[in-house]
Amino acid sequence: MVALWWAGTAGLSGAELVNARFNALRTGSSIGMGGGGLFALYLAWRRQHATEIGLVQKERDQADVARAYELQREIAATTERDAAARRITDLYAKSVEQLGSDKTPVRHGGLYALERLEQDHPDNPALRQTVVNVLCAYLRAPFDLPGDPPDADADADQAVRNEYRERVQA
Repeated sequence: MVALWWAGTAGLSGAELVNARFNALRTGSSIGMGGGGLFALYLAWRRQHATEIGLVQKERDQADVARAYELQREIAATTERDAAARRITDLYAKSVEQLGSDKTPVRHGGLYALERLEQDHPDNPALRQTVVNVLCAYLRAPFDLPGDPPDADADADQAVRNEYRERVQA
């Protein structure tokens, strides 16, 4: 602007000097305002660019959160299925163990537990078939009959009566 001022006004006087200085001032102001406008455009572009980068990052973060949430849901569902399978296996093992007991009420409890296990999980046909197979195997197992009861007379020994009672309950 100073260069325009000195170069444009050299050797002028009066109205021409004022007119030349005014034109130099107007040209310099235009250049300054144009430069300021360019700088303002640059700042606006930077702000817009930073905002767009922030939005892209926010979208990525939201996608990451959504993936993490979905992964947690899958893990929870898998854990729930594993826990249910573990409960079924534990109940099955305890029921079958009860079937091997030498006491009749415990064996009956094992039969009822197997039946309940099968009834509580109707959506599991493999479990139903397994329970049927166990019950059939249990019914096919050899069974010793208790024999004839001891005489009820007075000379029958109490130990013999107790032994017969155990065989009947077995």
